[in-house]
Order: sequence, then structure tokens, then C-alpha cells
Amino acid sequence: MAKEIKWKCEICRQHEVKSRDYRFIDSCGLQGKTYVCEWCFNLSDVAISDIIRDELDPKSFYDKEEEEWIGASE
Repeated sequence: MAKEIKWKCEICRQHEVKSRDYRFIDSCGLQGKTYVCEWCFNLSDVAISDIIRDELDPKSFYDKEEEEWIGASE
């Protein structure tokens, strides 16, 4: 039986991949198809740059109510 591989988000490298996004941010090295977690999926390019540069947790970009709603789908 094959071992299941869990991919990490290409942006935050902390959470499991949930979807595919398309980002073109030269300063971050993102050029097209990117596999992302549910937390990084709808963030702005500025937030994505901050997460990559400062190694931040994308959950910090959401308020408590949004965090509970997004986290409920895990």
C-alpha cells in the first residue's frame, strides 16, 4: 500500500495544502500555479509577501470570528 503524502502550503509552509491558486509575485518567486492552504488562499499579494518574508502564520491575518469559521472546515 502506498504511503499518503501530505503537502505543505507553498506560501506559509505550515498548513496542509487544500487548493491551487495562481500568484504572480516576482519578489517572492511565485510565478503561476501555487498550492496553498485554506488560510493563504484569499489573502492579498501584500499579505502573501509579508508571510513569506517574515515567516508569519497566515491565521494572524484573520480576526477571531473568521478564524473559527475557516477552521471549522478542517
